[in-house]
Amino acid sequence: MSTPINRQIQDTEVGAPQEEFIARQAILDSKGGIMGYELYAKSEKWGPMDDPFLASARVLIKAFSQFSMEQLLGGKLAFVSFTNSLFDGQSLGLFPAHCTVPEFTITETPTTEFLATLRSLRQQGYRLALDHFQNTPWQEALLPFMDFVKVDIHCVEAFQVQTQIRAIQKVGNNIIVAVGVETQEMARMCYDAGVEFIQGDYFMRPEIVAGKRVGANYLNIFRLLNLLGESTPIAEIELVFQKDLSLSYQLLRYINLVGMTYCGQKIDSIERAIVLMGRLPLQRWLTLLLFADHNEHSSPLLIMAATRGRLAEQLCQKLSTGGDDQKQQAFLVGMLSLLDVMLGIPMAEILSDLHLSPKVNVAILHREGENGAILRLIEAIEQGDSSYIRTLAEPFGLDMTEINFCYLNAMAWAAALDYSA
Repeated sequence: MSTPINRQIQDTEVGAPQEEFIARQAILDSKGGIMGYELYAKSEKWGPMDDPFLASARVLIKAFSQFSMEQLLGGKLAFVSFTNSLFDGQSLGLFPAHCTVPEFTITETPTTEFLATLRSLRQQGYRLALDHFQNTPWQEALLPFMDFVKVDIHCVEAFQVQTQIRAIQKVGNNIIVAVGVETQEMARMCYDAGVEFIQGDYFMRPEIVAGKRVGANYLNIFRLLNLLGESTPIAEIELVFQKDLSLSYQLLRYINLVGMTYCGQKIDSIERAIVLMGRLPLQRWLTLLLFADHNEHSSPLLIMAATRGRLAEQLCQKLSTGGDDQKQQAFLVGMLSLLDVMLGIPMAEILSDLHLSPKVNVAILHREGENGAILRLIEAIEQGDSSYIRTLAEPFGLDMTEINFCYLNAMAWAAALDYSA
């Protein structure tokens, strides 16, 4: 027997295909670690009257028929939006309680039946979130039911943030999440005010420091990327590793962890590791190491860079007749496009140190060429701009179904990486 939500999902699939895809936004702690993701769906055909959960469910059900939540989110929590006006508990049962947080936007005084539903959800093991908290009487009455409370920074003045936080703290031990945080300054203000977690793209807004140079811990990786991009003898590449004990250790540890052997024996020399691994996989590993070395293993920037790299590689494979070299170049463009954010140094200065090919440079700096077009498409996907995605994808003959699958696949690939290796 189908539920109201499932019937509506089926009804939408009878007509013209929906151009829709899943997107996510990280929820971070004060150290930049990922606590969870808000999952949502985008489609230029959805009107303003659509319920946010119905929109999300339509895509999430499709997504999780191909990938598990663990694959897509790496064990983090998934926040999924509801309203109290169109809620279907049976459909929520499609999503496991241990990693799903129903997130409610309460638009009117809740009924007795709705309060009973919240109690039932808690008994089933769901943690609940209240979105768009604005100090209304019915919202304050709901705080004892909620584990998380979201305050939208865009909807309040800066001086009101502390007032709202005090109102929440007065009632109980709710975890407070600030939403819509777009700058580093705003993030600091929220944490100073007592917010535990933040949702927004502030970590993508670099604080450029004048005169700052690439740190010594990155220079050897830069040198190796340069050498691997050219026809450099292995002996020269080995020499750079030999001068950096930390890099040598990490390479040998990684090689042995993934099970590469020589005649059944563990690899115990840098030269043999380079030969067995190959130049392109080694270049990819070093690019990931640039980001993994920067922060916690669950850094949102690391996950985003890895997702960009994998997505760029997949899109290149669909668009190009080139071989592994072209796919690897697309991967590098995707990953390295976030280096300025990570290092706080203008991209032009970073690329002058890296000495990459002109094609890579113009793709990253000016979004030109095939890889530049791929990068613009990836950024549109990250922003959830469905109309722009369609415009960018049309010349390549890609439809939203293909793009959505590639994006989900890239998410799963990035979430599965062992960043400690």
